[in-house]
Amino acid sequence: MHRRTALRSAALAAAPLLLGHAGARAAGSDKGPIRIGQSAPVTGSLSQVGCTFRDAIQAVFSETNAQGGIAGRPLELVTLDDQDQPERTAVNVKLLASEHRASALFGFVGGGAHRAGALGAMEEGLPYIAPVSGSQELRSGLFPWVYTVRPGHVEEIRLIARHTQQIGVTRVSLLAEYNSQGWELRDALLGALANQGRSAASISSIDHQGGVYSLRGAVASVLAGDPQAVILGADYVATAHFVEAIRRAGFNGYFYTLSTVGGDALMTQLGPLATGLSVTQVVPFPWSSSSAVGRRFQSFCARHRITPSFPAMEAFISATLLVDGLGRARGGAPAQIAESLAALPPRDFGGFVAGFHSGEGDRRTPPQVELTVFSRAGKFIQ
Repeated sequence: MHRRTALRSAALAAAPLLLGHAGARAAGSDKGPIRIGQSAPVTGSLSQVGCTFRDAIQAVFSETNAQGGIAGRPLELVTLDDQDQPERTAVNVKLLASEHRASALFGFVGGGAHRAGALGAMEEGLPYIAPVSGSQELRSGLFPWVYTVRPGHVEEIRLIARHTQQIGVTRVSLLAEYNSQGWELRDALLGALANQGRSAASISSIDHQGGVYSLRGAVASVLAGDPQAVILGADYVATAHFVEAIRRAGFNGYFYTLSTVGGDALMTQLGPLATGLSVTQVVPFPWSSSSAVGRRFQSFCARHRITPSFPAMEAFISATLLVDGLGRARGGAPAQIAESLAALPPRDFGGFVAGFHSGEGDRRTPPQVELTVFSRAGKFIQ
């Protein structure tokens, strides 16, 4: 059975369970806190992103609670550490549902945000909201009660393909992992290039950690296509090892990477080699004061002593949308939250319109993707 068909069958089978779980939780107290569960790496190599997301969500909830909460009920974020390990994400989902009685799962970060979180949410009958993932699977409608905010990897790949065409780059290669995420990136790139009458120079895979044997093969395979630019789609650890190795092998072309890969962790690990790396971004530039959303975000960061960054901006936007949805919900049960999010209109943050999307045919705002470059000064520039 094909993977997508199997997932669809699982989703249909789970539908009665979702309603059963939702009904059970609806019978609980309607006066206590509304608990929102999160699994994220708050220790380990990706902890900076996980902690940034957690802290920005907490700050949005804190401001909401100071204004009376949701119909008098405070919002409570419960964050469990998964150390960027999908296996731990799956365990955390069960703990959030059974021990912490979370009404929804929100803002998952890292490797578990893609499939492990969504599968766990489906099994536990909980809405799965605003994962930091570009997975097309989460946007396909195969999983029930999944609500994304950020554009997917397909839109990011399309932007990179357009940019390479504009600057005259004709040979583009891809590095990805040999898993569902890597296959999605491969298909997205092949499709984008085909629409331009082009084909990929080479496509290669690498293991999650960029191990020595996998690394050698990946470098040789990519270089065999004589690329002018390489799109980096693997985990940031593997990506950093690859960049170092292929530069040593003599590659002097361009590097592009995705918003979920090219964050501060990658730039820190690469050091001077990060200079000139182009990174797609799916939220407004957090250091700009030229738009209302930028000014509002910077004021928010100042109030809560949060360092402005792309992850903090994404958490701020997503958590604000969640509060909007909770405020419109008929109650704090999972089914009531899902019902509200499904009908929630987009919000204009002041030069940036964002909203929740729950499937391929449910995009309420156009995908907004921009390209940034990491400068020699160690900063992202537009």
